[in-house]
Amino acid sequence: MDNWKITAEELIRLRESCLQCIRDGELYELRNDAKLRAVYSTQNYEEFKNIVDAAHLRPVTKGDKANFKTKNRLWNSAARD
Repeated sequence: MDNWKITAEELIRLRESCLQCIRDGELYELRNDAKLRAVYSTQNYEEFKNIVDAAHLRPVTKGDKANFKTKNRLWNSAARD
């Protein structure tokens, strides 16, 4: 029966795997909702794709800009590429 003991490392990996599945599911739902909205509101595929690709983004608030921890963050990471 000792072969059935679960180690702390296995529990950590299992937890991370479960959390990743939850995050993946949430992203899927966000993107799917964006697709359903974009089907009726876009004129071409490029607009459609942009809406779906940006589905997970949230607007930057004044609080985010003023927060000490996030004040110096590079808000547009694509700009440095």
